[in-house]
Amino acid sequence: MEMNLIHMKNPPSPKGITIGQGDQGYRYSMEPFLLANFVRLRPGQEVLDIGTGCGIIPILLAHHEPGVRIRAVEIQRALYNQAVQNVINNQLTDRVQVVHGDVLDSLDSLRPATFDTILSNPLFKEAQTGRINPDPEKAIARHELSLDLSSLVKKSASLLKSGGRLHLAYPPERLLACLETLRLNKLHPSRLRFVHPYTKSEACIFLVEAVLGRQEEFTVETPFIIFQNDRSYSKEMAEIYASINHTGRPDHVSEK
Repeated sequence: MEMNLIHMKNPPSPKGITIGQGDQGYRYSMEPFLLANFVRLRPGQEVLDIGTGCGIIPILLAHHEPGVRIRAVEIQRALYNQAVQNVINNQLTDRVQVVHGDVLDSLDSLRPATFDTILSNPLFKEAQTGRINPDPEKAIARHELSLDLSSLVKKSASLLKSGGRLHLAYPPERLLACLETLRLNKLHPSRLRFVHPYTKSEACIFLVEAVLGRQEEFTVETPFIIFQNDRSYSKEMAEIYASINHTGRPDHVSEK
């Protein structure tokens, strides 16, 4: 589902963390903030972000929970370089390691049964659907050209410890396929939350948490609403930005 750009009012305070990104190619939107906010972390956990882009998710997680150790993998060289620079700029090199490579390869820093928590914000369309963006960075970010849903979930299951948790963000039309793929890989959904631009709008994203090898009570959480009717932030969205005083935040909600 395509969403029109939704411009915002009342930007957050221009201090705190800074996330640099290129003027061209893939640029993040709100989804990393929503996914990072959805995850529940504990000190001492080993965390992996798959397809980190410019490194925004590990930086947000390190800000929220200083006691975690995070690895972030990115296949595209330019985005990897940007992520490394962002980690340096935010003085997080002692807690965040950025890895360049394909998560499906046998990378030395990504060993089986290592991680307590894995996140990925692919928001991928299936490769055979929609127009492929001519910009290679955007094409890989928006379509399943280098990593499809099945491969992502299967690889995540191999990297998680027993009882570890996988967190994903996808457009709603991928929900049934996502839940079935999780089930086939012994990942049991435990939490689901739909994100809506406005109270009366259709959902634009879903966030899901699944537990490896263990069933828990499944909870569908209250919907997350991004904007009030006057296009100012909802209380919950405003609190996310206020909690990090983020500078350089996106101007719109859109599909990746």
